[in-house]
Amino acid sequence: MVHDFRLSPQVEDRTIYELALRENRFVLTINFKDFRKLVKRDKPGIIGIESQLANYEIDQKVTNFITNKNPEDYVGKAVSIK
Repeated sequence: MVHDFRLSPQVEDRTIYELALRENRFVLTINFKDFRKLVKRDKPGIIGIESQLANYEIDQKVTNFITNKNPEDYVGKAVSIK
């Protein structure tokens, strides 16, 4: 969301999640611990990733994680992928 919407890097987690709710988007974050507290039942979820990954590694891990999965299975959930 920060990159897609050109938000300040200092934007609060709650603001990002509220925007995700309005846009019906999941949040992909390295700040999993704080974001998982925000997830609401039947609302877009949170996907946590490791902070030290390069962009191509993030792309590969997220692609492998979501391939052949139903997005509805992750609504209202916080999932960390390794």
